[in-house]
Formats: sequence, C-alpha cells, structure tokens
Amino acid sequence: MRSQFKAMARRIKAAASAIDGAVRQTHAARLAIMAANLRRALPLPAMLLFATLLFCLFLGWSSARGVFTVLSPASPTGIMAGIAAVVAGIAVLELCAAFAITLMTAALQLAYDTGRHSVLASLAIASVLGLALIVSHLANEGMPALAGATLPILGLCGLLALTIWFRRAYLRPAYPGFRDFWVDIVEARHFLMRAAHGE
Repeated sequence: MRSQFKAMARRIKAAASAIDGAVRQTHAARLAIMAANLRRALPLPAMLLFATLLFCLFLGWSSARGVFTVLSPASPTGIMAGIAAVVAGIAVLELCAAFAITLMTAALQLAYDTGRHSVLASLAIASVLGLALIVSHLANEGMPALAGATLPILGLCGLLALTIWFRRAYLRPAYPGFRDFWVDIVEARHFLMRAAHGE
C-alpha cells in the first residue's frame, strides 16, 4: 500500500512537472518571466512588459468571449462552445505574445543600429503623435468617448513615462540611475533571444 502511494505521488509529481514545463514554454509565460526578472534592475521596462502581457490577455479573453457568443446558440449544453472559446483564446494569446516578443527583438536591433539619441527622438515623436490623436478623437467625439479610449490613454501614459525615463537613464549622466545604453541593449537582446527559445 505504501509503495503504491509513493508510485502515485511520483506520477503526480511527474505530471505536474510536465505541465509546468509546458506552460513555461509558452510565449505568454516568457513575457511574465521576463517582467519578473527585470522588475528590480529595470522596473519601468518590466512594468511595460507586464502591461504588454495584460494587453495580450485582454485580446485573448475578448476573442474567447466572441467565439463563445457566436457558437453558444448552436451548443445546447455550452460545453463545445466553451471548449472552442478556450482554444481560440489561448491561440490568440500566444500569437499576440509571440508577436510582442518579435517586435521587441526588432526594436532592440533598431535601437542598437540607430543609437540612443535617435531612440529618444522616436519616442518623443510617437508621444506627440499619440497625444495629438487622442486629443483629436476626444474633440470630435466629446467626453463620452473617454470611456472607450481607456486603453489608448493608458498606452500613451506608458509611452510618456518610458520617454521621460529613457531620457534620464541614458542621456543624463548626473541622474542617479544613469545606465550604459549599449550594455543594456546587448543584455536585453540576449535575454529576449533566450526567452524566444525557451531557455
């Protein structure tokens, strides 16, 4: 009896380990791991990574809800519609997370090729354009449109915070948190490459 219990415990432990390994191989989990690993050294980029993960989760949830809404009338019990919704949500989540990692890798390569001043100029231009678009949208639609523009406004706030932090961290040597731009870029590229390959 005792040997059977130990054998069952080993099987459960092996199954849990396999599930944990499979989850860690997903792109969404890699985004979460990257955010957790960077939270002390680079808190703002870590928060942006976490925000990216939340956005991917939101898109996955929205897709799952849409699929369930479409298929639920044809599924009396709702089980098949629920399964299809879960599969669709996970697929969209993974695609978004994979695209985010690919986009960040390309952005780091571009930053390495152009330099910190060009990166700061790009961030500033993007912030100004984003602010102009939101102001124009609110001016045309009125204050009721503010509720529907929550995500774009949060994204703009994150972009503005990143621009201010970037300027202080990489272009102001007197700033206490001043960092070496090239070292950080190289380390971030290696980090993303390891994450992209599940290491």
